[in-house]
Amino acid sequence: MLLTSEFLLVAGNTMVRIIAILLGATCILKLFSLMVNKVFIPNIGINAFHFDERRARTLGGLLQSMVRYVIYFITIVMILQEFKIDTTSIVAGAGIVGLALGVGAQSLIRDFITGFFIVLENQFAVGDYIVSGDMAGTVEDIGLRVTKLRDGNGVLHIIPHGAISRVSNYTRGHMQAVVNVPVAYKADISKVFSLLEQACIAVGKDMVEVLEGPSVVGLVDLKSQELIVRIVAKTVPLEQGKVENALRYKIKCLFDESHIPHPMVQIVKDIQ
Repeated sequence: MLLTSEFLLVAGNTMVRIIAILLGATCILKLFSLMVNKVFIPNIGINAFHFDERRARTLGGLLQSMVRYVIYFITIVMILQEFKIDTTSIVAGAGIVGLALGVGAQSLIRDFITGFFIVLENQFAVGDYIVSGDMAGTVEDIGLRVTKLRDGNGVLHIIPHGAISRVSNYTRGHMQAVVNVPVAYKADISKVFSLLEQACIAVGKDMVEVLEGPSVVGLVDLKSQELIVRIVAKTVPLEQGKVENALRYKIKCLFDESHIPHPMVQIVKDIQ
């Protein structure tokens, strides 16, 4: 069948309108994304709704995700209308199909509902370091159905919200640095405590990661070959390891300067 000029004109107009619909949808999505970033995450670090930065990024990302689904749906309906397809019957039939697939859609519904309560209760936010099941990492995105979690190896885990039963959030409030210092029985315990206090003062003064302390708890264990003295400090989230390393280094330097014997060295001397 030969293509008539009238058919080509109609087809051309249809293609132009479809392209215009797609371009319009793309522009709306980009414009809305810019608006959300401007309102929730401005450059000065303060958002219009006075949320903290992580909370603002979470809500902004979720809002963009919701609008994206709505724009996708409207775009598909408009394109179908360009092909003279009755979208009214499709929308009406969606309810019947949804009812027929109700059992299969239970997990999807659970994902949406669980995601809603995760955001509503502020269980975790974008940028938080969390542990869920056997996965741990930093939250990169929270959508309507899934949370994206990147672990320490750079692997991105995509977790359906319905699969999240328990979450440990390491970013809320303070963390605690704990250092157990082994001390030989023959060491001068009074001198040891004095040196540990010096180490605590030095680290607490030099490190902005320390919120409170460090302080010497005291003698916490009497083992067969050594004494255990414990030091604790409150730190900003996820920086407790850095503080612990700084304490160990400072204690080692002070012990070496004062010739405080290490328990293992003392054991070797006793054996000899």
